[in-house]
Amino acid sequence: RRIDKNTDTRRNVFMNRSLKGICFTVAGGCCWGMSGVMGKYLFDAKDLTATWLVTVRLLGAGICLLLLMYQRKGNSIFRVWKRKDSAVNQLIFGMIGMAMCQMTYFLAIQESNPGTATVIQYSAPILIMVFFVLVEKRFPKKEEVLVLAAVIVGIFLLATHGSIKNLVITNAALFWGLLSAFAFAVYNVQPKKLLDEFGTLETTGWGMFVGGVLVTPFTKVWSVPGHWDIMTVAMTIGVVFLGTIVAFSCYLHGISMLGPVQGSMLGCVEPLVATILSATVLGQAFGMIDVVGILCIVGAVTALTVLDA
Repeated sequence: RRIDKNTDTRRNVFMNRSLKGICFTVAGGCCWGMSGVMGKYLFDAKDLTATWLVTVRLLGAGICLLLLMYQRKGNSIFRVWKRKDSAVNQLIFGMIGMAMCQMTYFLAIQESNPGTATVIQYSAPILIMVFFVLVEKRFPKKEEVLVLAAVIVGIFLLATHGSIKNLVITNAALFWGLLSAFAFAVYNVQPKKLLDEFGTLETTGWGMFVGGVLVTPFTKVWSVPGHWDIMTVAMTIGVVFLGTIVAFSCYLHGISMLGPVQGSMLGCVEPLVATILSATVLGQAFGMIDVVGILCIVGAVTALTVLDA
């Protein structure tokens, strides 16, 4: 009876942890979806640029998170920089997992729309799958090949509407979208040791701050673009707070509980939220072929997680 009770207790702890991981990951995905729509509004209606907005987003959110962590932990937040291995990992996370991931994503939104850019970015779990296949030095399973094929078909349909001669999104949108998928794959896998040792908020804060500092000389954040009014201020704050601090912290905390593949699958709520809001709020038109392409990608990533479960 004691053994059964201990087994039930461990099962309940595991289920509670999994449920919390699911809630955090889904919340992060929803916030990302909303921030993409806010960003598109700022680009189209207020003439802001993706490079400026992302730099402000990284610096603003990074500073806020680091101040919060300093209040809680004091000078111990600087311990990540005291060892060469953790410092290098933090720099890589800041450059690729944060700055590159966000910059390419918002450039893809600027060139297309939040729904399309987000769906293309969410082919990232397939890249994660390929990465682990190479690391494990094995041939991909038949199911993994089918999942990869479904994602390729989905991206093809979104980009061409089924015709090789017809690219319905710009070359730039496709390029930035695929590059954002690569950066998002790095974002899911690379910071695991940092998250385990230093925690979600500390790792996220340093990643954003480092990423923002590194891109500032190139984006010239001091040269403010666009037309500013109360809506511009409100949407910019929304992108920084809701779409960055809340979204990244929730999502990273979720994948630390669930693992990168499961976490990235549940984060697929983002393309659904982004697509729905793009259609209802921004008036973006999505045809049947677009819907089929979205379903191919989201369905493939979902299937991949089920297979790995």
